[in-house]
Amino acid sequence: MKVILLKSVPKVGKKDDIVEVSQGYAANALFPKKLAIIATDAAIAGVKTRAQHKVAEKEIQHNLLDRAIGMLEGKSLVYKAKANEKGSLFSRVDASDISTELLKQFRISIDASLMKIEDAPIKQIGIYIVTITEGTYTSQFSVEVKGE
Repeated sequence: MKVILLKSVPKVGKKDDIVEVSQGYAANALFPKKLAIIATDAAIAGVKTRAQHKVAEKEIQHNLLDRAIGMLEGKSLVYKAKANEKGSLFSRVDASDISTELLKQFRISIDASLMKIEDAPIKQIGIYIVTITEGTYTSQFSVEVKGE
């Protein structure tokens, strides 16, 4: 029996996969737990449409990220944090702090999960390089951490 998985099932398949399973397994395990539906022509068309939408959405997100990175080129983000005389920060600075500061200063929204900071988390005053990676796309910008 062909079914479409609604959730990933170990040793069977991932979400939206069309798999062949025994009728008993489908009726007794997959259907009652709402893990799968019968693979009708309409359901298969729905899966294909969702897959196309996912591809288009990823492309739009990539283009928006590319535009945001382009706006950052030639600019340096200045992050002010409380620090002592030796240059040690009272609290650490991580990717989510930098993402918030980008939004405040430049009105650019970049997801913190895409950012990687050299020597993370930042605990000292100085200039740091932030790398943004999404799939095969990679870009960098600098962040200057200053004491208040």
